[in-house]
Amino acid sequence: MILRKPDFYDTFKCIASQCTDTCCVGWEIDVDRNSQEVYNKVAGTFGEKLRANIEDGHFKLLPHDRCPFLTGGNLCEIYTNLGEGALCDICREHPRFVEVYGNVMERGLGLCCEEATRLLLAGNGPLAFVSEESDEPEDELSEDDREICNEVLYEREYIFRTLADFDKPFGNRLYDAFGYTGDKPFAPLNDARGLYELLAKTESFGPAWDEALTRIKESIENAAGLQDEGYFSETESARLLAYLVYRHYAKCLFEGREEGKRNFALFFWNAVRFFTRELAGIPAFETNKASEINGIAELNSAAPEGQTAQRVKINAIKILSRQLEYSEENMELIEKELDG
Repeated sequence: MILRKPDFYDTFKCIASQCTDTCCVGWEIDVDRNSQEVYNKVAGTFGEKLRANIEDGHFKLLPHDRCPFLTGGNLCEIYTNLGEGALCDICREHPRFVEVYGNVMERGLGLCCEEATRLLLAGNGPLAFVSEESDEPEDELSEDDREICNEVLYEREYIFRTLADFDKPFGNRLYDAFGYTGDKPFAPLNDARGLYELLAKTESFGPAWDEALTRIKESIENAAGLQDEGYFSETESARLLAYLVYRHYAKCLFEGREEGKRNFALFFWNAVRFFTRELAGIPAFETNKASEINGIAELNSAAPEGQTAQRVKINAIKILSRQLEYSEENMELIEKELDG
């Protein structure tokens, strides 16, 4: 089997307490069977705490959906008491994901993680992938299914190559990869309100998303017309679009909605670049500056103390990824709306 990874995958390392967020709050935490067997054998007071906080295969969350083993300094008590090997599967693997398409296994990092998003945006050139041999067993596919799989992966490769061709103007690459043109900047929707209304149909993960959605609505109602302020460079945009295609497009082999999955990349990109400030929680400000440099400078001046424009962009991607990419129901809803 071929194992494929994005160019920044192997450099990822959880930044633990240095993270401004935590993946130990706001998520249901499954405890796999093997980990539960290990926890059943832990002696002493900590072993008693472990067993008392597991119910129906999950950790019993504290108020505000906080993991009972998360310390005030955002460190994991299981890690500090028992070591990394004692973490349950979901805690050890997050934010990593894996997909298998016939004889190809693909790994990646979810963009709900700020360090994963930072690494994606930090790349100096087009998104590239690393391939190596793996001993993992292949998925058994019929000859017809293998042919279809190869066709889908070939089409996806075309999108990757197109976005990576930095000799072409960015607008030409967008057109060749997605049919995207400047006369319909909010595509695959008609306008900013269309983006908002589709986002509003999704099931909220919590107050942070509700507040972001309110800010988006207010910006649309108070502005004559939203504009892309140029916070995301062409390189960042190309890498983000390619990564969204990498994570979702080939799943059409199992789920269908091929056009919806391709359009999802455009939808996510447009939502995050038109609503950067609103998603990240930055107060609105007026600007008539069109250049990327001036836009970034103004965003730097408006960002909360201790934050930079790059941090604001990361936070915007992070909250949107969490709302959409980590809900099967929300992804299905979006893709169906965008599928033809």
